[in-house]
Order: sequence, then C-alpha cells, then structure tokens
Amino acid sequence: MNASSGFWVYNTAERELNVLDPAAKLLLDYLRNVAHAPENAVLDLEALPEGFREFGQGLLAFSQSVLETTALAKDISKGNLNIKLPPPQNEIAAPLKALHASLKHLTWQTQQVAKGDYQQRVDFMGDFSAAFNTMTKQLEQQRTALLQEIEIRQKENYILMQNKKLFEMLAAQIAQWIIVTDADTGEWLFVSRETDEALTDSGSKQQLQEWLKRQGQAICKKEACARELELVNSEGARYYSVSSHPLYWHQHNALAFVITDISNERERLNDLQNIVNFDTLTQVYNRHYGMKVLNEWLAARDSFILCFADIDNLKLVNDRFGHSEGDQYIIQVANSLREFSPAAIVCRIGGDEFMLLVKDWEPETAKKQLELLRNRLACCRSGQNITYEYSISYGIIAVGTSNTMQANDLLGVADERMYEYKREYKMRNRNKRI
Repeated sequence: MNASSGFWVYNTAERELNVLDPAAKLLLDYLRNVAHAPENAVLDLEALPEGFREFGQGLLAFSQSVLETTALAKDISKGNLNIKLPPPQNEIAAPLKALHASLKHLTWQTQQVAKGDYQQRVDFMGDFSAAFNTMTKQLEQQRTALLQEIEIRQKENYILMQNKKLFEMLAAQIAQWIIVTDADTGEWLFVSRETDEALTDSGSKQQLQEWLKRQGQAICKKEACARELELVNSEGARYYSVSSHPLYWHQHNALAFVITDISNERERLNDLQNIVNFDTLTQVYNRHYGMKVLNEWLAARDSFILCFADIDNLKLVNDRFGHSEGDQYIIQVANSLREFSPAAIVCRIGGDEFMLLVKDWEPETAKKQLELLRNRLACCRSGQNITYEYSISYGIIAVGTSNTMQANDLLGVADERMYEYKREYKMRNRNKRI
C-alpha cells in the first residue's frame, strides 16, 4: 500500500469514526504512526478489547516486518551492506535480503578483480552481468598483453645491461681512451677511464678539456673527424690521435672522442726518421737528406753556399792504423764541420766526403770559416803515438737565384774545386811521414 492510498484509507476511516468502535481508532492511529512517524508508533494491547488483542499482536508483528524491511531498503540504497539483516521469520524482507546477498557477493568479486583476479564472472544480474564480464575479459587480455610486453622489455633490458657490462669491460681494457662530451656545452658525459698517465698532471687535464671543447665547436658534428693532439706536462710532451664521432647520448647531442696514445709510435717514427736522414757513424745528416734539402733550395731559387769537403789520406789511415782509427778520423771531421754555423746543413755523402749547405753567407766568408776549422782540426790527434794530422780539402760554390744548374752538376763543380784545392796544397801537411 503506497502513501497516497494510505492517506485515503485514514481519511475515510476518520469520517466514519463516529460509528466505529474506539478500538478501531487506536489501530488506525497506530498504522498512521507506522507509516509516517515510526518513532511514535506504539500500540497498547491492554487498551484494546479482548477480541481485538490477537489482531493487534498480528498488526504489531506485521508493522515490525515492514519497519525492518524499510530500514534494509534504505541501507541498501546507500550502499551500506555491513548491516544486521532482519530475522528469518520476516518473509517480507526476503527479496531484499537476497539482493543484499547478491550485492555482497558482487562486492567481493569486484574486490578480487581489483586484486588482479580477472577470472571473476557474474551471471545473475542481466545486462550488468554482460558488462561486468566484458570488462573483466578485457582486463585479462590487457594484463596478458602487458605481461608479455614487460617480459620483452625485461629481456631487452637484460641484453642491454649485458652489453653495457661488456662495453665497460672492453673500454677499460683497450688501449684507446673514450670520452663522450655534450656537443654544445663540452660537458663530459662519459669517461672510459678515471685516470690516465697523461692526466696525472692537472695542467694536462685542463689542456685536454679546453682542446675537446674547441673541437666540439669547430669540427663537423655530422660525420667522423680525426685530429692529432699534443699534451705537454711536467715530464715532457705526449702525442695522441683523436677521432670524433657524433651520436645521441642520453638525450644529449654528443661527440664521442676515441683517443689513442701515439707517443711511442711518434718516438719510433722519429727514430726511423733519424735512420733515414742521419749518418749512423757521425750523426750528421746523410746523403739522402742532404740531396733532399739541396733540391728543395734549388726549386725555391734560394741563395746559398754549397761546400764539398773531402778527408785527406783516409785510406792510408785505414790501411796503417785500422778502420777503427779511420772512423775516429771521420767523426772528428764531422764534429769540426758542425762548428761552421748553427744554421748550416752538414751531410756525409760518402765514405770520406761531406757536403755543407748554408744560406746568407758570402763565398769569401765561408772560405775563411772553413780555413779556421781546418786549422783547428789539424791540432787534433787520435792518439799519443799517432804522427799524422787531421786534414780536409774543400771546394765552394755560390748558388744564386738565377742558377740553372742541377744538383749533381753543382756537386760536380764543387768536387772539381775541391781537387784544385787539394793539388794546390798537396804538400802542406806532409812535414811528417805517415
């Protein structure tokens, strides 16, 4: 019975109160309070005639069931499921109690879904069941796809970690030194070695930092480049070959510098260069280097003096005193010619022949200097029991900017002048017999 029909009953009953028994009025007032003011709903069974008391007891039981059912409906409508249910004898509340049980179970299923149990299914709530089951099925599919993606990423991360460890191990073992810098700021982003022999000097590290920063500003940032670097520290200079490679490093436009210490190679190259350019006995330049310089000066049309010098009586010294003594003779002559001028190029071009090249000298001045050196040389002795004197003969030719002669022709002229000198002074050192 709804509220409007209840009002009609009560109003109709009130119009007929004049003909109804007073017991009926008590019962109607009680029903009115049950419907509109349950807190005031009190029925005094003792006030009813004895014939109405059993009816009154039934009405009290019915009203209690209605009130319990109404309270349950209000709690369910508010989502409050943790309540005390009406007793079993309340048959009116049975459908709501069944709904309460379904909602409790559905709540538990939802909690299970929230915990990751996507196997939950609902088959007792019509359209809601279909929507719920579709949702859990989609969640299960999404979780499966996500787990597969996570597994793939974990495998990739594991491979990356292994590659990283391998790279770090190789970077620490290889001779090259790797530095990654920000291409714009020069900030160091990665260093394969914490220390290096070249950086034990703080000045060297600062040199390197400044050099790398300049390279980042100057070199092409789209392709690999190669440079050479010299770092000077308190112990001397070290040399490096540096290749740079552009790359993207942890959200930075970067440059990877692969630095190779080539100091030992440079030293070996210098040694080889010395072998190529220097005479091993005297440590003056050899014929190869002397002819190279001569041809360069001729090609540049420089003005210079060419002197061809020959050691006097070297063969006789070798025959009488041995080649060891002859070698000492050659060394003494080479040392003497070195004293001509710091700017002179002194070369041994044969066993007993030397060539001297010097710029900015006049022929007469050069002749006086050679005579001075020759006189000094004559005062030297290889040993206390040696009776011969050290001596050289020489020929000088001045080469000007208008020269048209080739290198061999010039040497031929200087050689002829040397023999003229030798014949002119043939007897000058023969006061003592060898």
